[in-house]
Amino acid sequence: MRVLYVSEVQWLSQVSRKHLVVRRFPTDWDVVFLSPANAAAGENSFRMRRDERYEHVRFASLLLPKPDSGIPLVRALTRPLSARARHVLAGFARTFRPSVLVCSYIWAAPAIPAFRGLGVPVVYDLNDLHTEFYPGYRDRAEELFSALVASADEVVSSSLYLRETAGRGIVIGNGVDLDTFSGKTGGPLPAAVSGSPLADCESLVAYVGSVDERVDFDLLDATLSRLRELPGGCGLMIIGRIFDSVRRDVEGLCRAHADRVLFTGRVPYDELPLYLAHSRVGIAPFVLSRRTRAINPNKLYMYAAMNMNVVSTPFSDETEHYGDVIRLARSPSEFASAVEEGLGDDDRRRVVRERVALPNSWDEKAKEFTGLLTRLTQG
Repeated sequence: MRVLYVSEVQWLSQVSRKHLVVRRFPTDWDVVFLSPANAAAGENSFRMRRDERYEHVRFASLLLPKPDSGIPLVRALTRPLSARARHVLAGFARTFRPSVLVCSYIWAAPAIPAFRGLGVPVVYDLNDLHTEFYPGYRDRAEELFSALVASADEVVSSSLYLRETAGRGIVIGNGVDLDTFSGKTGGPLPAAVSGSPLADCESLVAYVGSVDERVDFDLLDATLSRLRELPGGCGLMIIGRIFDSVRRDVEGLCRAHADRVLFTGRVPYDELPLYLAHSRVGIAPFVLSRRTRAINPNKLYMYAAMNMNVVSTPFSDETEHYGDVIRLARSPSEFASAVEEGLGDDDRRRVVRERVALPNSWDEKAKEFTGLLTRLTQG
């Protein structure tokens, strides 16, 4: 099987749903992973490289820019660079001759006819509400999204709302790497925590994920105020990349709660259990919006695998589905109270792991994806 995967994120600088599925494809498959060049990622190379750990995967950068690039010259050259990228992809269709194309990047949609013309099955891996990421180019993004949904042989959505938005296809949800996150307890505090005011906290709460406009900072402020009132010392670790759009909110939170909050920045995927092993509650304080409704949060399954209680807003179908075992709260005061309850509830932590984490391993999700690609190519 030869799989060509066109993604919106790079292979080395991030660990996403795409990586966690592709790494579990059969090792006798030949996978080429292409993604747009990104100056911020620091790994651009148009030379094909093989992953040292996952030898069935080769990867390279593709000169297919996002129209909202932060580099003015790239924005000005978007049209000719995109035309060049379509030519390169058409070349892959003829030379690599993939058994199947998997695409999760709407700006690659104009290249799809080159594959369909050669009889290559196309799968749209719809893992986020891609049109919401380009507010300045919404009409064009909607057009490309519709074209990709219409031209794909199958649409695989990671959440129920994305399946509803696409109007067709199947749902293969998100999950957790049980080998990495199950049963990890104890051990010393990571240096970033032991060297911070949180080192003396008796209990820790954790948020893992991007810190952007999807995060409700009013919920964080209320939670930190409540943690300050609890005996023994309690603190909040926020683990993930901080986006410029919310940097002022982050600075305000740090000024108000300097001794109770730690922003670690991005942490390598394999090191996350070292942080979560010291946390009793994991939170998903998302605003309620169309964009967040599309999220099937990886963090939900990660927290559950680490035997943590979970507190979330009811932002998506998936969080509401587990509403009987995780704590759902809408207002800042409700959210803070739910976090306080979670810190003292050991019985529910075990139930959360059994109900949420164990049935949703990445091994099972990759098996579903593998089965789909096999059926399409055999058909």
